[in-house]
Amino acid sequence: MTETDTRTAVRRSRRLMALCAALVTVTSVSLPSTVPTASADVCALGPGGEYHAVTPARVFDSRTGRSINDVAPLGPKPMSAADPTFDIDVLGLATTGFQNSWLGADVAASDVLAVVASVTVVNPTQKGNLGAHPKGSPSASSLLNFGAGQNVPNLGVLRTDASGLATIRLHSDVSGTADVLVDVFGWFSSSCYDAGTPLDATDERGARLVPVDPGRILDTRGSSTTTTDDQPLGAQRQRSLRIRGASAIGGSVIVPDDPDVVGVVLNVTAVLPTARTYVSVVPELAAGQVPATSNLNVLPGAVKANLVIVPVGADGKVRLYNNAGRTNLVVDVMGYLLDGEDVATRRGRVVPLATPFRAFDTRAAGFGSVPLGPSFAEDWSFADFASSVAIGGVSVGPQMGLIGNLTNAELRRQYPGWPINRSYLTVWPTPASAGARPTVSVLNSVENSPNPNPVPNMALIKYGVDQQVRFFNYQGYAHYLLDVSAVVLDD
Repeated sequence: MTETDTRTAVRRSRRLMALCAALVTVTSVSLPSTVPTASADVCALGPGGEYHAVTPARVFDSRTGRSINDVAPLGPKPMSAADPTFDIDVLGLATTGFQNSWLGADVAASDVLAVVASVTVVNPTQKGNLGAHPKGSPSASSLLNFGAGQNVPNLGVLRTDASGLATIRLHSDVSGTADVLVDVFGWFSSSCYDAGTPLDATDERGARLVPVDPGRILDTRGSSTTTTDDQPLGAQRQRSLRIRGASAIGGSVIVPDDPDVVGVVLNVTAVLPTARTYVSVVPELAAGQVPATSNLNVLPGAVKANLVIVPVGADGKVRLYNNAGRTNLVVDVMGYLLDGEDVATRRGRVVPLATPFRAFDTRAAGFGSVPLGPSFAEDWSFADFASSVAIGGVSVGPQMGLIGNLTNAELRRQYPGWPINRSYLTVWPTPASAGARPTVSVLNSVENSPNPNPVPNMALIKYGVDQQVRFFNYQGYAHYLLDVSAVVLDD
């Protein structure tokens, strides 16, 4: 059965088919004609769009008594329906007395296309959402959503203005306050970056981002490749996880066993911890050492995922650290960072958009106002979107995928009287004909009727044939949206 529905901003063709013993809805979508502009420069390719990892650093903390680079009004920041904002100095180049400077002395604001950072809302007094955009370039998109009292982090690709400032917006329908933390993990360089040595064309080079067909490499609930991995991680304990040469559980190699693999993009999910805790992912961790930053925060009995970009240790591994209680961990590989690529090539270079761009929202009339049903999937075609991304009116050309904030905006019960729905969304590249659904997830959510409580997570999404991507919903009826932060170039 096939039906095709063409709307102003979307072409939606729907058909039912078998996929992993489930019924699937497949949707082809041409995204809005609004042209998202990308951020780049006019220098030669050089290190343009390459990733530079740094020692994780907390560059902003508004909490009273623990503040770092706080700005007025000091302490918890106001949030309301009026969308109050405040500006933070992400790069440490615009503020005298900036603490925890993380950029090298040879780096200028013009060398930085975007910063990879975890933004965390702490102790909000009301339900709301947070947005982040360059100062002077407003955006209606959100980076994270939170309920009252929830500590919620999300990874972001943050752009700043020319002086290194980004604007944080806090929205709530009911006036309240929330603290905000910002931890920096790395940055994407412009091709003008010369590391202070313009005659040396190698020392400024960073790593390229290679999206992959996602695959699960760890599941402590009992389905990993070795029995030693099939145990929850205890309080203040760490576990090493091989990245170079890693294979999907029961599948093929996802990450090449190559010393030029210097980092990895992981979706890390904490499952049913016994205590309120945080989980950190780091390249190295000495016995008894506590990481200085966290990658995800989770409440007891909850399931929470977060995207992580982390360097690979000298031994080809990363370390997972759990702070309190015991928690199961699930780790999915979404991509890796590759060093030493030919400077004349484009593949794997990341180009941030000028501001986050809302690609689609299934709640909107232009996208059909139709939720994704239980055990159903939809194909979205990003072909028109990819061709519309431009620098100075000129298309950026072929792309491998995108980085964007995926949000399950609303999850509702399948039938009245049924148990509460607990669901997840899976995203993978696909041709027009369905392939096997990978055993991975991007985010997890719980039914939230009658008051929706959106769940966000940053996602690295690889394109399939003709820029098609499949989204699968496990249970209930899910409305979801995608705010794109950057695109990944191809040759």
